[in-house]
Amino acid sequence: MIINFFVFVTNLILVAQINGFPASEDTQPKQNKPEENPDLFEGDMLFPPSMNPIDRGVALRGDEVVWTDGIIPYEIASGYASAQEKFIIASMEKLERLIAINNVQCIRFRPRISSDPYYITIVNGFGCSSHVGQNTGVDMIRRVTLQYPGCFLEAIIMHELLHTLGFFHEQSRPDRDDYIKVNYENIIPGREHNFEKYNNTVVDMLNTSYDYESVMHYPSNAFSVNNHSTIEPLQPNVTIGQRFNLSSIDILEVRILYNCLDTGVTLPPTTTTTTGN
Repeated sequence: MIINFFVFVTNLILVAQINGFPASEDTQPKQNKPEENPDLFEGDMLFPPSMNPIDRGVALRGDEVVWTDGIIPYEIASGYASAQEKFIIASMEKLERLIAINNVQCIRFRPRISSDPYYITIVNGFGCSSHVGQNTGVDMIRRVTLQYPGCFLEAIIMHELLHTLGFFHEQSRPDRDDYIKVNYENIIPGREHNFEKYNNTVVDMLNTSYDYESVMHYPSNAFSVNNHSTIEPLQPNVTIGQRFNLSSIDILEVRILYNCLDTGVTLPPTTTTTTGN
C-alpha cells in the first residue's frame, strides 16, 4: 500500500510537471471517470463497425487480434504539447520493459512508416479509450484516445495499450462469479450491459487465475448511480481497480499471448526519459 501510494503521488507530480505548473496548484479541469464513456463498450473499448463485441466475447482468440511480430506502429496526432508526447512514449517504453524477459523484447511500439498496413493513432480526444487488437484485414482508424490531463497516469495509459494489444477487462471473465459479486441495483440504469460475462466458448483466459490486482479490473464503484459498490470482491481484504502498475498476471498474460517466452529482439540499453516542460 505504501509503494502504491508513492507511485500514485509520483505520477501526480509528473502530470503537474508536464503541464508546467506546481503539483499543488488546482489547474486540472474537472473530469469524472474518463474510462467510463457511456457511448463505448465497457466504457473505453472500440471495435470495427461490423463486430458486435457482446456476441464475440473476449476476442483473445484468433490471429486477427495479435499484432504481427509484436510490433505496434503508432502516430501521435497534433494536440499534445511536446512534454505530453514524451510522457506517452515513456509509458510505452515502460510497458515494453515490464513485458520483456531478461532484456528480450516481446512487444515494441515504434513510430509508423508508410508501408505499415496497421497502426494506432493516439489523439487528445474525450476520455481514455482504445480499439481492441490489430483487427487484421479491417480498414479503419485504430484510435487510442488519451485525453490530457485525465488519462495522464502511466498505468491508465498502459491500461489502454493493453486493450490495443488485445485484452479486455478482468471482471468480465467467464469465471468471475467465483470471485466477485455484481450489485446491479447500484449500476446506472441502462449501463448494466457493461457487466456482462464473456462467452466461455470463445474466451481465452490463457491458463491464468482471476486477478483482483489487474490493471484491467474495474474499480468497485464503476458505473455507480449512487457511489455505492457495483462490484464486491468475494475474497476479503482485497482492492480492485488499481491504476498504479501492471500486476504479475497482467505481465504473464501478455507474454503468453505474444509468445515471448521463445521469441523477441534484444532491447537497446536503458535511457533516461525526461518529462520536459
